[in-house]
Amino acid sequence: MKTLPFRLKIALLSTAISGLVLAGSGTAAYIMIARQKAESLDTEIRSLGMRHRGWIANRQTPQRIGDNFSFITGQDNGEEVILLLADGNGSVIHVSPGWPEALDPQKLDIRLENDPKASQKTTNKRDVVTHSGRGWGGAGRGMGPGGGQVSFTKLPRFFTSGAWRIGMMGTADTTLVIGMNTRQANAELTHLRIGFLLALPLALALVGIGGWIVAGRALRPLRVIAETAEQVTARGLDQRIPLSDEDPEITRVILVLNKMIDRLESSFQQATRFSADASHELKTPLAIMQGELENALQEALPDSKEQQVFGNLLEETQRLKTITRGLLLLALADSGQLKPSPEDVDFPAMLDGIIEDARALAEETHLSFEVELTRDITVRADPALLRTAVLNLFVNAVKYNEPGGRIRTSLESCDTHVVLTVSNSGPGIPLSDQSRIFTRFHRVNSARDRNVDGVGLGLSLAREIVKAHGGELELRESRPGWTCFELWIPHALANG
Repeated sequence: MKTLPFRLKIALLSTAISGLVLAGSGTAAYIMIARQKAESLDTEIRSLGMRHRGWIANRQTPQRIGDNFSFITGQDNGEEVILLLADGNGSVIHVSPGWPEALDPQKLDIRLENDPKASQKTTNKRDVVTHSGRGWGGAGRGMGPGGGQVSFTKLPRFFTSGAWRIGMMGTADTTLVIGMNTRQANAELTHLRIGFLLALPLALALVGIGGWIVAGRALRPLRVIAETAEQVTARGLDQRIPLSDEDPEITRVILVLNKMIDRLESSFQQATRFSADASHELKTPLAIMQGELENALQEALPDSKEQQVFGNLLEETQRLKTITRGLLLLALADSGQLKPSPEDVDFPAMLDGIIEDARALAEETHLSFEVELTRDITVRADPALLRTAVLNLFVNAVKYNEPGGRIRTSLESCDTHVVLTVSNSGPGIPLSDQSRIFTRFHRVNSARDRNVDGVGLGLSLAREIVKAHGGELELRESRPGWTCFELWIPHALANG
């Protein structure tokens, strides 16, 4: 599964957190507003119930109760406010015409608990409805407007049923039930909800864009670090990451990385200098040893033990010279001092000589050669270095082949470069070794098992030489039975 970029993760995470916060805040605000709307309706119902004490004047007829209700509420129908009156026994005295069918008056629980604080309230004969032997007339004020407020002795109860907010208030003798339509309040809540749902995606988009921008600014020093680190190679260890004043933590990281690069540069220079100096110093004694061994070999008796010993020593000395020269060239390549001396080279003619040498190496294993060379191809290159690189490819093709196997080579010219392929039969390179085939001193396990001569410098040296000519050497294919290397170099040196 592909990992998301860190910057995108920050933007998505900030969007998700903001979305949760906005959703939670919006939900809480919506609940509070809805509760406030309900409490506002409850207050209005309570105010309406206490507006006129004629609501609970028990001697009034249903007609007068309805007329008085219309006068108090200013309604000609029951679309907005509904009314129900019941006596102390729960019997319904009056129901307004607009009472909803879903709310059956006979099944309505109108029982209310006594208000313990009602007996402690200061009362006034004008404000409290009393029944002192006057029968249904109470204070004798009838159902007309005015007359003060009602003091209820029961705890009010409010609830929502369908599209109505119902409030119940009462005294010991009468229960007053008033309902108010919640249509307008619900419409306002619906508009609020729709507005929030429409604004939420826009807010999240803005948060996401803001998070992306902020993350980009926060990661800008890291991009500078990455870009500089990409330039820190064996030939670019002098690169340093510029200091940043944006953040002290980033500055500390940059200082640590720069010090690490300082140590790497110092260590690499010491290793490169040692390799170059050692290779250079070994050239003279190895040359002397080779000369002495060649003289001793000529003076030894034919087929004698001395002749065999001197021959083996001469072979090992020549091998040491090859390794020393390879190490010197690699040290020069590491330090950027491997500078080809370019001249016009007849590439097919050079390949003819290299192939002849490869045939001589392959006599014991009886390898067959398939050669397809395009003639009249001239490249601008260092002939000694180019020969070393190509010869290493053919030596590998001979070493890692099988008895009676094949070596196929082809050369062709393209518009700007020349392509050489060298292929051979054999066991192939294991997949686990293919990524490290150009690593210095790396040898595949099959080569060790077969005791193939070599130290693992041929391919890495060939690649460095080709790169110094502005070209590339790569493993084109390797499978059981067949391996193919491809080398390409431009017709002219890039720096020539």
